[in-house]
Amino acid sequence: MERWWLSVALGAVSLVFLPILPTVSVLILVALCLLVIGFKWRVFSVVAVFLLSMSWSVYHAQQYLDQRVPVVIESKAFRVLVKIEGLPESTKFGQKVRVQPLAMRSKLTYDLPKNTYWQLTSNKTYPFHPNQQWQLSVTLKRPHGTASAGAFDYEAWLLSEGVTATGKIGRAIFVQQGSYSFDEWRLQLREQFQRAFGETVAAGVSLALLTGDRALVPSSAWDLYAATGTSHLMAISGTHVMLAAIMVAWLLTKIVTRFPTIFLKVPLWRLRLPIVLVVALAYGCLAGLSLPTLRTLVMVTISVGLMWFQREVSIVAVLLRAFVLIVLWQPLSVHAIGFWLSFMAVAVLVLWGGWQRQEHKILAFGRLQLWLTLALVPLTLCFFGRLSLISPLANFIAIPVITFGVVPLDLLGLLLGAFSSSAQLIVWQAAIYLIDGLNGLLSQLIKLSFAQLFWVLSPSSLVFLALSVLVLLLPKGVAPRYLAVMLFIPVYFRTQAMAVGELRASIIDVGQGLSVLLQTQHHSLLYDTGANTMAGERIITPYLRWSGVSTLDGLMISHNDSDHTGGADALLSQIPVTQAFYSAMPDGYTLPKNIKQQFCQAGQSWQWEQVDFVVLSPIMGKHYDKDNNRSCVLRVSGKGFSLLLTGDMEAPAEKILLASAHSQQLASQILVLGHHGSKTSTSPTFLAAVKPQLAIVSAGYRNQFGHPSPPVIERLTSQKIAIDNTIKQGTLIYQLSPTSPIQKEVWRERGHYWLNSP
Repeated sequence: MERWWLSVALGAVSLVFLPILPTVSVLILVALCLLVIGFKWRVFSVVAVFLLSMSWSVYHAQQYLDQRVPVVIESKAFRVLVKIEGLPESTKFGQKVRVQPLAMRSKLTYDLPKNTYWQLTSNKTYPFHPNQQWQLSVTLKRPHGTASAGAFDYEAWLLSEGVTATGKIGRAIFVQQGSYSFDEWRLQLREQFQRAFGETVAAGVSLALLTGDRALVPSSAWDLYAATGTSHLMAISGTHVMLAAIMVAWLLTKIVTRFPTIFLKVPLWRLRLPIVLVVALAYGCLAGLSLPTLRTLVMVTISVGLMWFQREVSIVAVLLRAFVLIVLWQPLSVHAIGFWLSFMAVAVLVLWGGWQRQEHKILAFGRLQLWLTLALVPLTLCFFGRLSLISPLANFIAIPVITFGVVPLDLLGLLLGAFSSSAQLIVWQAAIYLIDGLNGLLSQLIKLSFAQLFWVLSPSSLVFLALSVLVLLLPKGVAPRYLAVMLFIPVYFRTQAMAVGELRASIIDVGQGLSVLLQTQHHSLLYDTGANTMAGERIITPYLRWSGVSTLDGLMISHNDSDHTGGADALLSQIPVTQAFYSAMPDGYTLPKNIKQQFCQAGQSWQWEQVDFVVLSPIMGKHYDKDNNRSCVLRVSGKGFSLLLTGDMEAPAEKILLASAHSQQLASQILVLGHHGSKTSTSPTFLAAVKPQLAIVSAGYRNQFGHPSPPVIERLTSQKIAIDNTIKQGTLIYQLSPTSPIQKEVWRERGHYWLNSP
């Protein structure tokens, strides 16, 4: 029986690895044929079940892709009637709200898909409330995010959430009040917290633990919890629901044991199961029954049900059935990071309960922390590329504080609100004090030199690591412990080195901005840092670590436009830099005092492992009318290859450079287009001097500037110059070598259908 369940599970999970979506009808036809053959050879029946499960997931994935806003509708303003879903949030990018479109209110021809959602932002703040109906003037875009190694996959997250369009609100008109719901109540609690405690970190975390509303928790707090491995505790999640349920079940069990005659009618284990289920359901309702919470509740309900009716079913079998039913109910949930982390955490808690030894409770609690940490290691490294080495200690402290301190106080305060608002605030304030104290302790822990490990592994290495961890977690006697060491050997002894004279150039997909990583055998230089803090912190820094860069030998800021400097501060706070180059004194970012600094100046040159770096502009003594034209122009070359970076240099500066002695060095095999392909750059005379074989555009999807400019693209096409583009291809990695042609890796073509789909 288990092979059938496993076959269904693998069929659903296969969706994550599909580079393109196969035709559902073909999958079903093949599966039916295999079922017929399976009457004689049973193994074919298992394959048929796998294909049927895959076809179910593929059907939902294709349905999602078909429901995305059509390309012809993108960027066109129109009016639409919508229903507000969930809670609105205030972010630094404006007010954010999720809506369900109901009906068109414009003459624009667009058949609205049913049961779909849009993620919208507004520069104005509107009094949106859950379930209300509003008429909005919107401009939409298809789901699109940056695609880069080590970075958060925004498109996969939108896919898992069923969001088929993102966009902006131009105007909003209230139409109709919605029915009262848990979300409305949660919004009222948020407003109550804001009035009573302001928007402090601890108050935001306390609210998140009470209702699952994370709107008041700043990103800096999440960074702290991620660094200490305690993120799973700071909002209602699968781990938290299970811990709360176990805690309440334990307390009630202690009470029930005072009346032993009860056990004559109902065994103790049967009393515990419904208590766990009721607490989990109640806590899930507090969280607004969001999709992640619903998935957890389904898993808990299935686990409890199977344990109640079929005690002989093994714990692993229970988890397998729960997993299958969740992915059949929500096939696209396999794309959600939270789903995997939450399921694994709950699975560990369930397995720990079934395999728990007879030992002291403190030792058992410590063993649980070790289990949780080890079990989540492969997933944490897979999704985030970093591991908190202080996680067991941090969780050993945080779990009791949150589970037995903060959460009971939050719930007690909620109950007291029916009798005394002042008593309610006093109790909630006590919870906030506990969180403040915990945050202070965690802040001290992350200062330890060994607090975090940044380690990016290949898919094959992750598989070996996961198998090694599995062997360690299995009950004693199931598998020899030395097997874990043997499986870990290929993970530890990884080799990835460049030869002397080679260059790896990575044009990082940072949206509307520029950031290029240049690596030789033992050195690295970053040219520009993207448009904002998010680019520096969430895209560039993870990419550097994925590329094996722990220290930058050089940082070159081409000029002071924000789309080139925006991520500098975030980057500098995490990655040490030896030397910095810039064309003007830092403006909008701050360089640490211990960094060697100098202005870019034509004629500067150095060599790393037989790869030459030469600055061609700005030229000393020349007048540049604006900052764009002062951009640092860098040429990197080796035997058989060359690359030219021009920042935002425009035609006037190109003319100055062409008239100088440095014009002889312009010819390059690869040209990163100036000013993101703007019509003000890449003049015909400049292009004739560079003579590139390949031109690269770094720009944002549907950007407001219209980059790259059609005349520039036409100019390149007419000269048969190949064009690569981060908008369509994501991060572009070029391996340049004296002995072989250019080897290119396109991140959007690495095998995920949601990134490849047109």
